[in-house]
Amino acid sequence: MFTVDPKSSLPIYEQLVAQIIRAIARGLLRSGEQMPSVRELASTLLVNPNTVSRAYQELESQNFIVTMRGKGSFISDLPIERVKQAAIQPHVQTLCAVADELSISSADLYQLLIQTREDSSC
Repeated sequence: MFTVDPKSSLPIYEQLVAQIIRAIARGLLRSGEQMPSVRELASTLLVNPNTVSRAYQELESQNFIVTMRGKGSFISDLPIERVKQAAIQPHVQTLCAVADELSISSADLYQLLIQTREDSSC
């Protein structure tokens, strides 16, 4: 379900966090569902367990998962809109940074976003 790209500039734990949030937003992971154990996911992805642990800690600090000692980690019961916003937020931040770099106004950026969305039928 999850993959990592060791050549990516994004740290592996951040790749996992983003993928898990998107999986929740898409309904692939549901409230109350148990996550794989740290060791199990690390073994599947061939990464250090500390990397998975760091991803889980980040997800827990953002309230996307709840960890119960001795039982495992479970998907939290969050409003789906909050999850969707969290999934897209890093992309919006990147878009805004590029727009700032190119001195594109908020109004022009908004129009470009609307036009692009209409043109691509997304």
